Amino acid sequence: MDIYLLLLVSFLPLFYLSRADQPLEEAVVVARNVELLGGWTDANPDREDVQDAAKEAVEQFNSKPRAKKYFKLIKITSASTQVTNRINYKIEAIIGKTKCHKSEGVNIETCLMAKKQLTCKFEVTMDPMNDDHEVHKMICKRSA
Repeated sequence: MDIYLLLLVSFLPLFYLSRADQPLEEAVVVARNVELLGGWTDANPDREDVQDAAKEAVEQFNSKPRAKKYFKLIKITSASTQVTNRINYKIEAIIGKTKCHKSEGVNIETCLMAKKQLTCKFEVTMDPMNDDHEVHKMICKRSA
């Protein structure tokens, strides 16, 4: 029995060496763009949170006493977000003048559209703790 044990122990290193000669499988490494933590990323303009931020910006725009008629969000052309302790939005949108006067207490969604349109850039911050939006910047120019 001792001889069998001795033979077994002597052949074990050969068994391991023979297995080491097998080719290794190589994993293919593919480069990807990974979003930077805290960096700005493109956002789908149809996302609900982007739409909410844009609507809040248009409400803020309508609260300015300068215009006599309401404006309504027509289309978001581009959006990007940044996640910090809050969610920051940069939104480019087209808003259109309605035929509803601000003195009338109306639902803006039911107002008919006039021809005047503005292209706007909004910067909005949303605090996820209380779902509160704050508009920091709004620059609007007449659309061509």
